[in-house]
Amino acid sequence: MENQFVGYNEAKQLSELGFSEQCFAGYLKEEKTLWIGYVSSQGGEQFNRDYHILAPTFSQAFKFFRENHNLLGNVYSNASGWLWEIHDNIGGTHRFGSEYSGDCEESGMFTSFDKAEQECLIKLIEIVKQQK
Repeated sequence: MENQFVGYNEAKQLSELGFSEQCFAGYLKEEKTLWIGYVSSQGGEQFNRDYHILAPTFSQAFKFFRENHNLLGNVYSNASGWLWEIHDNIGGTHRFGSEYSGDCEESGMFTSFDKAEQECLIKLIEIVKQQK
C-alpha cells in the first residue's frame, strides 16, 4: 500500500508548493517515516506542521498540478515500455516528455508504470519551482 503515496522528498516539495489537502498518510519529518491514517492539514491532534509532512497519493498530487498549476501529467505505454508527458491542462499544448528528457531507464522507455509516474511527478515539481 505504501507505493500509493508519493515519496518523502516529493511530499516535502509538494508541501513547499502549497499542497495542503486532506490525506490518508503523512511522514514524520525527523524520521522520514510514512504512517498511514487520516491526516488533515487543518490541524487537530494528528497533524502538526513542525513534525509532519502530508503524504498525498499520486492521484492527489497529479490533481494538485491540474487544478493549481494548469499542468496535466500523463503516463502511457507503447510497444517498448512506459513514457510520461506533460501538457497544459487548457489547450493541451505539449510541454515535456520523458522521451526528450533523457531520464528513461532503457532505450527511451521506463520498464514500469510506477517509475514513469514518479519521474513525471518529479518533472512537474521542477517545472512549478522554476516558474516561481
